[in-house]
Formats: sequence, C-alpha cells, structure tokens
Amino acid sequence: MDVQRDSQNPEDVVLTVDKDEIEDLADAIMAKTSKLPRTVLDLGYLLRQGQYGFRDTFRQPPHAFDAQAPKQPSVEG
Repeated sequence: MDVQRDSQNPEDVVLTVDKDEIEDLADAIMAKTSKLPRTVLDLGYLLRQGQYGFRDTFRQPPHAFDAQAPKQPSVEG
C-alpha cells in the first residue's frame, strides 16, 4: 500500500492498494465491524467494491441495444 498527499489539495490523501492486498485488508476490517469507526468501515466497503470490480470482467458489447443489433437466436421471430 502506498500513501501520498494530493499535490493539488494537501488535505486529501491518496491510497494506492495492490490487488493482492485488498482482500486481506478488507477481511481484517470486516472482522471488526462492531469496534471500528464509520470512516474505517467506509474504507472496508470501498475495498470490497474494488475487489468485486477486479473480478467482474463483463463488458457490454458495442451497439447491443441499437435497432440494427444482431438478435439472439432465441428471440428472432
């Protein structure tokens, strides 16, 4: 994990978390939910969201909803 101050706004901090570190950090935060402040829980939820984003490889085909888009064989009439 890398922590840096934002050069444009010195009050902001930029966290860079490696893909491998997300699961370990999110698991540790979620295991202690009743004892942690809301800001730390928000970080845990953001880490989980990022983790799911890494796993989601679906991409919408281009022009899938256009009138000229190819139809699925099951819906052609």
